[in-house]
Amino acid sequence: MPGVAEPDMALDIAAPTEPLPGATDEPGHLFPPRPRLAVRALALILQDAIVTVCMAAFCYGLFNPLHGVRVPSAIVAMACLILCTILSFFERGLYTAEAVMSRQLHARKLVLAWVQAVATGTLLTFCLASAANDVGLPALSGMIAMLAGPFVPTLLAAGIFPLLAARLLRIRAHGGPATLNRTVIIGEHDCVHDLLMRIGTGHQRAFDIIGVVEHGAAGTQACKARRSFRGLPAFSGIDALERMIRQDAVDTVLVALPWAAGDTAQAIVRRISLAPIDVYIYAGMKSLDMPLHRTGAPFDLPLLMACNRPINGWRGSLKRAEDIVLSLGLLTFISPVMLAIAIGVKSTSKGPVFFRQRRVGYNNHVIEVLKFRSMYTHLSDADARQQAFRGDKRVTPLGAWLRRTSLDELPQLINVLKGDMSLVGPRPHALATTAGGLALEEAVPIYSSRHRVKPGITGWAQVNGHRGALDSVEKIVHRVNHDLYYIENWSLGLDIKILWQTVRLVFADDNAF
Repeated sequence: MPGVAEPDMALDIAAPTEPLPGATDEPGHLFPPRPRLAVRALALILQDAIVTVCMAAFCYGLFNPLHGVRVPSAIVAMACLILCTILSFFERGLYTAEAVMSRQLHARKLVLAWVQAVATGTLLTFCLASAANDVGLPALSGMIAMLAGPFVPTLLAAGIFPLLAARLLRIRAHGGPATLNRTVIIGEHDCVHDLLMRIGTGHQRAFDIIGVVEHGAAGTQACKARRSFRGLPAFSGIDALERMIRQDAVDTVLVALPWAAGDTAQAIVRRISLAPIDVYIYAGMKSLDMPLHRTGAPFDLPLLMACNRPINGWRGSLKRAEDIVLSLGLLTFISPVMLAIAIGVKSTSKGPVFFRQRRVGYNNHVIEVLKFRSMYTHLSDADARQQAFRGDKRVTPLGAWLRRTSLDELPQLINVLKGDMSLVGPRPHALATTAGGLALEEAVPIYSSRHRVKPGITGWAQVNGHRGALDSVEKIVHRVNHDLYYIENWSLGLDIKILWQTVRLVFADDNAF
């Protein structure tokens, strides 16, 4: 990446904390591994697509003898129906994190979404069939007669029951706590006990409570004495909570404190708000001076949202699908270019083809980023304390061109496939990078909030001209502001816009060197 030196050593960016009993250096060691929500969501989408295909094929076989619709025409119509089904289910909220975790059927939403899907799918197929007739293509002509007959009502009625049945079977198989948000409650003893009672006796559980953190002197002493709270693992102090969050062991934090403890609740929220988690306040906390949002079904609990995970649930699944599809396609398409660059790097200077650099990634974890080597091996700054600059003698002639065109970043497509990075996101910085002589966290107190999402090969800041060396605090402030804008306003369209602008900037960016 232009403007950043190439270290091969790392500094520990995390503040030292006392390890919890039985702790190891591995993330998530406190609790058993959890199933990934994105996998559950993708499995649910695939399930609905399969049911839709089966029911459309059934109706096609039932009515096709009357109309003689050809198989290619039926495939086009089926594709329209599948597309409309998935989009309608998305629009009705059937693929959100809450819906995936819920043990409720949401039958009304499902029925309305199915009606909407069949209606829009029929309209889309009808338009395609009419257009085919207008241009003299008879392939779809038979579809018009079929759609005008009993095909659509039959599909509507016949499709509901398999969809409901498939979801019921899924709930029975996967609807237990393992699919829910892994949640920790932090607060004072009586409030935590009351919240646990409400969650435990509710008709549905939206949270999988995996531990309790007792806050305050009395709670800390009691917690140390028993290390358990109503059969749940109990910890003391917010440092323990932060440790669990950094180990990716927690999805959600519930803050349960007395009404008069508003300042304490605010301090807790501020301390953990930069992490990629959801934070809810138990509704008793009415003395809070911070923006809160009421939660809706399926939580069915008096909770107020203080902060939430960005690009989560189905949106996260969509972004991951975008990363996999595009990175695989790009690797296939540009593999000859990468091979030529590798040969050039190896033949023009001594050392390896690839450079492995440790940078800060999602949730402040250290990741190893791949690049084409662009510096002389013996001149690299091991601690990345000296950033690259225009005319830097450490950079090889070929490396200068690679950095100017950002082609040295192409191996990071492998990082994307591994899941360490995304195609688009905040650019990861080397561990010892500074801005104006200050550590990045000192220069911008909310710097870590950009780590609530995976880092990217390119980003909103980069396409808006914020590239090159970080030689002032003002520059990192601008980059963080752009990164946070991207995080809060993410959409698939925004990603495509950034990727397109990145391609345009490859040969026309004066800030790259």
